[in-house]
Amino acid sequence: MTDVLLVSMPFGTVFCPSLGLSLLSASLAEEPISVMVRYFTIRFAEIIGQVTYEHIAVKGPYVQQELAGEWIFSHALIGQTKHDVERYIDEVLVKRQGQMAGRPVRQSDVRTILRVRSRVLPFLDDCLHEIVRINPRIIGFTSVFQQHVASLALARRLKDVLPETFVVFGGANCEGPMGAETLRQFPFVDAVVSGEGDLVVPCLVRRVLNGESVSGLPGVRSRDQLAQEFLCGSFSNAPSVQRMDDLPYPDYTEYMAQFKASRLAREWLPFVLAETSRGCWWGQRKHCTFCGLNGKTMSFRSKSPARALDELVWLSSRYPGSDIQVVDNILDLGYFKTLLPELAARGLRFDLFYETKSNLKKDQVRLLRAAGVSSIQPGIESFSDAVLKLMEKGVSAIQNVQLLKWCKEIGVEVLWNFLWGFPGEPPAEYHCMTGLVPALAHLAPPSAISRLRLDRFSPNFNESERLGFRDVRPLRSYHYVYGLPESALANLAYFFDYRYRDPQTPDVYVSPLIRALKRWQRVHAQTDLLAVDIDECLFLWDLRPDVAAGASRPVTVLEGLDRRLYLACDSASHIDHLVAVASEGGVPVTVAEVARRLAPLAVAGLMMQSGGLYLSLAIPLGEYRPSPPVVDRFYRVAKQLSGSKNNGALVLPRDRLQEIALSKREALSLRLRPTAARRRNGRHTLYADQFALNCHGDLIIREHQ
Repeated sequence: MTDVLLVSMPFGTVFCPSLGLSLLSASLAEEPISVMVRYFTIRFAEIIGQVTYEHIAVKGPYVQQELAGEWIFSHALIGQTKHDVERYIDEVLVKRQGQMAGRPVRQSDVRTILRVRSRVLPFLDDCLHEIVRINPRIIGFTSVFQQHVASLALARRLKDVLPETFVVFGGANCEGPMGAETLRQFPFVDAVVSGEGDLVVPCLVRRVLNGESVSGLPGVRSRDQLAQEFLCGSFSNAPSVQRMDDLPYPDYTEYMAQFKASRLAREWLPFVLAETSRGCWWGQRKHCTFCGLNGKTMSFRSKSPARALDELVWLSSRYPGSDIQVVDNILDLGYFKTLLPELAARGLRFDLFYETKSNLKKDQVRLLRAAGVSSIQPGIESFSDAVLKLMEKGVSAIQNVQLLKWCKEIGVEVLWNFLWGFPGEPPAEYHCMTGLVPALAHLAPPSAISRLRLDRFSPNFNESERLGFRDVRPLRSYHYVYGLPESALANLAYFFDYRYRDPQTPDVYVSPLIRALKRWQRVHAQTDLLAVDIDECLFLWDLRPDVAAGASRPVTVLEGLDRRLYLACDSASHIDHLVAVASEGGVPVTVAEVARRLAPLAVAGLMMQSGGLYLSLAIPLGEYRPSPPVVDRFYRVAKQLSGSKNNGALVLPRDRLQEIALSKREALSLRLRPTAARRRNGRHTLYADQFALNCHGDLIIREHQ
């Protein structure tokens, strides 16, 4: 008999272990208490196929609004008739009602969902047989996102076979009223932990093993106090960890062994999770209105730099080859003076992921890259100051674009989402953003384009009436998943549907922008805007789609004051600062003169203007090197503009560069097209030292040696 069995059920992530279970496993083992961990996620992914599993868990078009992952297991929990199945398909997958509804789910996807559903009962039987063999005294289920129903379905079977086994649930799906309603509706669950389990779960385990009641443990829902908690409407959380350094190192041993034994290991190497902080320091000041993360644990706490460094080094040596994804909601700003410089100095070459705010400085982005942070997820969400203010983001649109530009130049991957549909948002802002997007085509596009989702614990949910919502109710999908009354679903649900208090039609006014954003996603890999600075001449090479369609000139040459002003706008600069830059030679320059010089650059999309701020958009060659498809397009442009060759180098005459414009025929030949970049003659990339001016002022482009 094992003391504790910790379980991760579908549709939890399959390519990384559960951080919560791994911390609990390490903590309980120190007691000492015998503990095992089972990742039935891996087993189910093997059964239905990794691609299908990931599609349902995180990537498919029916993950949130339709709750397909939960519904797939629902017949094993509540039982369903053929009519119930047909109604779910018709009303949820096909008609897709509600604010977040999109296009009908494809019939091929419907067939996939039904096929996966048919594998559920045999899978649960296999899981049950293994648990019976282990015979745990306590079984703990982690429930995050779409793991709840699968966990409940297995717990029900387990209680029938091993009635003395103590069943406890925890995780994000169990916080507050969600966990309380889980306990009230499903009698085979003995207790639910709300909030962080690090401190209270070991206490709960000791009590159960000693035959004592778990009643009275803070944050632990038990039946003897459940009625009183519902009567008061108060659902306390377990005590949060205050000293992050006191946490053990997560134990991923069992996950790695189970993954290695699976068929998935033939093609994939899982990544591991690190945690250097909890909570959100920005959320403590201004809670982003759409964010439902953290629940009641918003208080920001971080590990000491020494502990964070030791843990990262330990993880990289313990699990060599695995990427490390940091799960923090936001990067501790103090780490820019402590942890990150130390990581950079040691040259450990981590491949880290962090979430950040988008108001980073350029030297901070460069430090992230030097420290091994290869990708970040900043809170960009929009390019409208007015909409960002509704979100309480605390950043401006031009700061968001500035970060995208710097990340591309320095080599940090940016993952970000575009959100729309906020109550009271000005429709005119979406028209302005539609005009801006083509100028950003060379920067990282949004990973996802999503309508505003109403999540539990977010200000939009907690203060829905004040923030412009009405008729807030659980998503329709929950009815088909649980078959419970609306009052119970209102406690179980994390995602909610809504109407706007004041009429607005975002589907209409956002549509042109969505089309522009999707085009951005398609073309950015072959698109660029390059800056080459040579002998007091700044050449801007415009390889964005509008140029390929003949909308503007492919090369702009800036000299003198125009060049100095453009270079001064590497970071968003106020026009008053630019006036000072322009007047450095001793000759006063007026605001009107600076604005006159910058206006055509903004019109051509070479700069972004927002209020009195200006930001140059071109990426300087040097630290940045374009991709092969971009290099291929660059040489096609350069060849058409060149007057001759000199020792194999392209010569672009000075007089033509000053007034250059592609003819319609030339522009058509440069349209974006799928093509492999030519790698012969050194044309797999571009370097700043390939460019020079001859004595006549002609531009020389040499092959790179």
